[in-house]
Amino acid sequence: MPQKIILDTDPGVDDVLAILLSLASPELQVVLISIVFGNTHAPIAHGNLLKIYHSLAKEIESIPNAQARYGSLTDQNQKTILALGEDGPIGGEKSVAAYFHGPDGLSNITETHPEFTPPKLDPLVPHEHLDISSKPSYEVMLDILREEEDDSVVIVALGPLTNLAHALRSDPKTFSKVSRVVWMGGALDHPGNTSPVSEFNCFADPYAANEILEGCKKGLFELILAPLDITTPHAIPFSDLIHPSIMSFPNKTENEIKTNATPLELFISSMLVRVRGLQASFGLEDSMEMHDPLAVWFTLNHSNQKRNSNPLKGWELKQKDFKIERIGELTRGMCVIDKRGTGELNSDRSKDENLKSFGILSVGEKNENKGRMGENIEKSLQLPWIITKTPGIQELRKVLLGRVFGTKV
Repeated sequence: MPQKIILDTDPGVDDVLAILLSLASPELQVVLISIVFGNTHAPIAHGNLLKIYHSLAKEIESIPNAQARYGSLTDQNQKTILALGEDGPIGGEKSVAAYFHGPDGLSNITETHPEFTPPKLDPLVPHEHLDISSKPSYEVMLDILREEEDDSVVIVALGPLTNLAHALRSDPKTFSKVSRVVWMGGALDHPGNTSPVSEFNCFADPYAANEILEGCKKGLFELILAPLDITTPHAIPFSDLIHPSIMSFPNKTENEIKTNATPLELFISSMLVRVRGLQASFGLEDSMEMHDPLAVWFTLNHSNQKRNSNPLKGWELKQKDFKIERIGELTRGMCVIDKRGTGELNSDRSKDENLKSFGILSVGEKNENKGRMGENIEKSLQLPWIITKTPGIQELRKVLLGRVFGTKV
């Protein structure tokens, strides 16, 4: 049976690839796409999701093998629910990433490529592939968790954790039925991408991120992070993602250049031309970092695993204790790691009375329980797991290009 997942997302550019990867993976059944603000405002992100499905419908209609790749879309008995979520953080000022993703979150294709915008929805006519809910997404999230068995639904969060925090606040008992929360968020030992120390999803709503982190530490649910530390090195060349008929690349053959792009390739390519230019202006390599797709990749690789299961071969997880700065003038959204007593700085904190005020037992009070990779786990805390190793960039490239575009690598 496919793993049921709730995809909580703020469709910007890399979210699109992650969403497509989830929909093209038979290991997963996307039961809900929950929209949150982040890369753009939530109502616009909701429209972006409809754009994705509009291009997918054209792909399935015109490309012979696309229906097999996106078989879940043709199952009318298992339509994915689409629900609009929060359009601002639970605390602090609102911030969106239009500087990178464009005013519509998709490189402004709403203006530059209006053909990707579907006709306005008729409320009396059901959507062909989606069950569009009028309820706030956190309520739909809780409805699903109530109906499903304990430890059977995974939440994959690709944006700020605002919707999840609302669900946790509203009904912590039901929310704790989730099998695990996999979040693309945070920066631990890696520089931030929004400030020197903060990753955007954590920066956009540090209050929500803190509540989810604290819920994990209380043992309510398992939290697995894909921070910038692991997602940034996983980059795929733009020449793999932008069709050569849209933009020329020196490594493409004449036959490839003359080949017509499919509807999905046109949609993705049109988004990424602007992103490629931005990357070049930043002095970065000619490739796109797979932040959100990595979180989906981890989830599909570990489908139907129960809580506290060991990672598969090629993957490594490590527990870390940290807190999230919410109000710092320069450090909003920073993941603050206390390295004292961990051996990382050769500092002994066994007699430090401030440990307990920070929420940690002293070093000498560890029990003999072991984590997945053999680390001691504190008696009072259920620490989040951090993805520290994957099967590698080439494996991600193979999976993403093969499933999303049908490209053999």
